[in-house]
Amino acid sequence: MPDQLSENMRLELSYRAPEFAPPKPKAAEDEDSGPSDTRDPYQRDLGRIIHSASFRRLQTKTQVMGTGEGDFHRTRLTHSLEVGQIGRGIVWNLAARKDADSYRNILPTSELIEAICYAHDLGHPPYGHGGERALHSKMKRYGGFEGNAQTLRILTRLEKYYRGMGMCGTRRLLLGVLKYPVTFDEYGESALGPKPPKCFYDEDLPIVKRALSIFSKEDQKEFRRIGADDKPIYKDFDCSIMELADDIAYGVHDLEDGIGRNILRREEVAPSIHSGFADAGEDNVRGHPITEITRKLFSSDSCERKHAISLLVGFFITNIVVKRRGIFESPLLDCYADLHQQPIRKLLDHLSKEITYKGIVERREVQTLEYKGEKIICDLFDVISEKPLSLVGASALDPFNTGASRILEKLKDNNKKNSTNLHWKDLDDPDARTVARAICDFIAGMTNPYAEKYHRRLFEPGFGSSTDEL
Repeated sequence: MPDQLSENMRLELSYRAPEFAPPKPKAAEDEDSGPSDTRDPYQRDLGRIIHSASFRRLQTKTQVMGTGEGDFHRTRLTHSLEVGQIGRGIVWNLAARKDADSYRNILPTSELIEAICYAHDLGHPPYGHGGERALHSKMKRYGGFEGNAQTLRILTRLEKYYRGMGMCGTRRLLLGVLKYPVTFDEYGESALGPKPPKCFYDEDLPIVKRALSIFSKEDQKEFRRIGADDKPIYKDFDCSIMELADDIAYGVHDLEDGIGRNILRREEVAPSIHSGFADAGEDNVRGHPITEITRKLFSSDSCERKHAISLLVGFFITNIVVKRRGIFESPLLDCYADLHQQPIRKLLDHLSKEITYKGIVERREVQTLEYKGEKIICDLFDVISEKPLSLVGASALDPFNTGASRILEKLKDNNKKNSTNLHWKDLDDPDARTVARAICDFIAGMTNPYAEKYHRRLFEPGFGSSTDEL
């Protein structure tokens, strides 16, 4: 029996945050109001993401290598664009499969999957995962920091489209970026380790609950369950497509960057590529022998290398199928996209973890820069924490007047009145959490160059002037 979304559920998936209420009827067209907007809700999602400040800032945020090192390798923005294109390719390929009629009804539109893919890294701070770890180390007492959690926060609160409500994205968009449907506090003590837990923030639980409210109580409870390995188990159908597109882009395109910049050498990498394909039981990529693929990858002819990269991307896309868990009532939660054989999944992991991560990210040339980024983030958090209103300003710290500036002003007045010197960290929750989150939001939204500039301004004698743009 085909997996079907009822017409009513399809409609409710298109309703917008934060309330996910039915849209108000549009006024009739007349000479005064002009033509009405003919876009569907997911086309609006896509437009808002592309035109957002958060999306633009990805152009100078680290993907794997630093943003100012050259003009060949990917930034977080170009990575997101490629994830979007791969995501569309996955949807198109799934739609063309012989068994597509069994799941066609639940496939996302091209605009929707593109919006989800473009949005997936909006919450990543400057300096990549190093910046993420640094912010988490400062936010452990205040609800933590995690890049995917920050993405949800940007979409629903921070991006300046609707005051304090972010982009008012559709329910299906938010579910599509919800990679980890578990709150920070649900991890207990394990959330306090050096690496951030895979989560969303506790203060965003109400909106996640509203987003999931169209599913049965049983589906909601199971979907948000933590597995035996202390990680979330599930993500929805659209999110599974986005995650595969992200994995392919990371495993293949970052491999291209490493080769193109002569960081990954043929003598070091080619044997590992051959062994990865051999372990997967694959001796060719779309009719091209693996020896030919590696020859093209390391060719001095850029066109040959690009052809090999294209073949690898196509190989993984065409090996993706729709699978079913047999657990959930809703097909949007029960179905998921996956590589059809486990050995091919292991091959993709081999490219991304054994070759790209170990060959690029773990190099000391990259690790030293990552450490410097972590130090910059920690320094910024510490010094801004001392005088948030003076060093950031109320309008930047609390642009929608949601509490942080009011709490700090009240603390200042009370200290003056009572001749005390209490710090905001001395306050009880939720006030301390509110201030910490505001400082964290400000730093997480920075680009690499802006964070470096702000750091130099605060710590480097002779740098900066009273007329600098901040």
